[in-house]
Amino acid sequence: MNFAWRSMEHSEVDSNTNFTIKTKGCTIPELQPFDKSIRKFVEMPRNVKLCENYNSSLLKSNRTHILIDYGNLIYFNISSSANVTCCYKSFYRPVSVADVFADDVDERVAYSDCFEFVDSIEISDEFVKVSCVYEFIIFYEQFFAFTPKKYPQTNDGGDERNNPKFNVIMMGIDAVSRLNFHRTMPKTLAYLKKKEAIELYGYNKVGDNTFPNLIPMLLGIRESDLKRTCWPDRKSTFDNCPFIWNSFKDVGYYTAFGEDSASLGTFNYEKFGFIRNPTDYYLHTFITEAEIYSGNNKDYNSYICMGNKYFYDVLLEYIESLTRALRSSKLFAFFWEVTMSHDFLNYPMLMDASYERFLKQLDLSGYLDNTILIMLSDHGIRWGDIRFTKQGRLEERLPLIQVLLPPTFATTYPAAFENIEINRHRLTTPFDIHATLIDLTNLESINNSNIRSRSLAPYSGDRGISLFLPIPSNRTCKMAEIDDHWCTCNRGNALSVQSSGATQAASYLLSHLNALIASNSQCAKLTLVNIVEITEMLVGTPYDKEIGWQEFLVVIRTAPGDGVFEGTVRQVNNEWSLSGSISRLNLYGDQSHCEHNYQLKLYCYCK
Repeated sequence: MNFAWRSMEHSEVDSNTNFTIKTKGCTIPELQPFDKSIRKFVEMPRNVKLCENYNSSLLKSNRTHILIDYGNLIYFNISSSANVTCCYKSFYRPVSVADVFADDVDERVAYSDCFEFVDSIEISDEFVKVSCVYEFIIFYEQFFAFTPKKYPQTNDGGDERNNPKFNVIMMGIDAVSRLNFHRTMPKTLAYLKKKEAIELYGYNKVGDNTFPNLIPMLLGIRESDLKRTCWPDRKSTFDNCPFIWNSFKDVGYYTAFGEDSASLGTFNYEKFGFIRNPTDYYLHTFITEAEIYSGNNKDYNSYICMGNKYFYDVLLEYIESLTRALRSSKLFAFFWEVTMSHDFLNYPMLMDASYERFLKQLDLSGYLDNTILIMLSDHGIRWGDIRFTKQGRLEERLPLIQVLLPPTFATTYPAAFENIEINRHRLTTPFDIHATLIDLTNLESINNSNIRSRSLAPYSGDRGISLFLPIPSNRTCKMAEIDDHWCTCNRGNALSVQSSGATQAASYLLSHLNALIASNSQCAKLTLVNIVEITEMLVGTPYDKEIGWQEFLVVIRTAPGDGVFEGTVRQVNNEWSLSGSISRLNLYGDQSHCEHNYQLKLYCYCK
């Protein structure tokens, strides 16, 4: 069957003459944000509910106090002259741990005694819950996250005149492709363009979902390397892992890590998080409590509101507050939004104005003058109708990334700046972001003389290459360690779904799916409903009698559960194997409630 496939009638999928990037090693076809194949999927989200008590908060806060707004009692059918008492309780993550093996070790929390107030109360804590009572009934609760400056760092990094530093703020927006960012967040994009942010056109993901794309970025290793490095099994925590924020802390930075969802947290979804605080400022304790007691407006996978605010707004306010509190210090921070963008293609539209306002405020405050801000995503949307288009498949593999450098960077580090400009149109990955972050812990490494000498070294085969070095134009997916399944440099030939070869490839993919879920007896055995499509993946131009393997991207629909799965399978001498992992292209909701492995949940349909 090896060569019969090439004699079939097929149409070449990629007939574009223009390219997103075109180098010796990689060609990615030109993609337009509003290509006619995906235009029909782009619309302002409808029927998105407002948060509870939207614009009618009983409590307000500034940097020093929480205050009762008696004028808003009317929204709770209570007179503005009523006798209302509120209870201020701080909460925190205890240092002592009763059981380090407990499933909820990262969710441990303790609350202080109640301090009652009837007008205002001074803030003295990081995380606060306020409950308000009228006629012995709690009728209102609100959570607050503040950013008091904590203890001085043990290593101050020395005199900044001799050892300059930039703040580094990384802001993730889950599941947003480069082009979906253009479509759904045009105001934010326009502001970044105005500030001359650098967009990486060939930024290619290296794994399926969030976790396997953030591990290379934050640790510089593959997800599969974790077992031998620092995460021996799935019941372990991540405390012993060499996160990049530790490198920044070692040279005198404050560090912060926060996500706007606890239940979908990168290190908590079907995992056990951290025993110790991984960073100086760790938002997980706050978001966990807020999600449990104040979370509302659940939209598919997550609560999108905390009381009367969207969770993503809570995160943006927290970041802004932290930059004010640490104005005189240096900060490395990694933040991740998931609640609004995770499940729906167009929901980022709802965040656009807030992100634009946030950037303008940081700019107005002068904070961006000494800060490298990286706005990025892990991948594009992984499910929905758009994923059944050619462009949708490519977008899913080409996430958003914009790098905003301080105004002085180009003149202070001209060689490094010239290289990152060149790398806009090179094949890049999360491994390269990690290498770039390593450089930012020691700016001496990117001065002109060091960049010149490093550029002469043989680094083209390195898995991660700093964006401050010229990434070789002959770099291929193989050199960058991007699995063929995720590689966007390939060209594809669409083949007939009726062919015997398509049947064999689909049968192999189905058998592999069933093998993955076989260990859980509650998962139903999947059967093939139909082959949605099959595409032969070509790298370069094969010659007539080329000997070697063939690779096919297969999309199948299965029952029960109507799951749609995509995988790249390889055939060598009539033997089949899987290249990369299997993606799910449609939402699965609660179908996999009986499976707790975060990877297998994609495939299991519980009986």
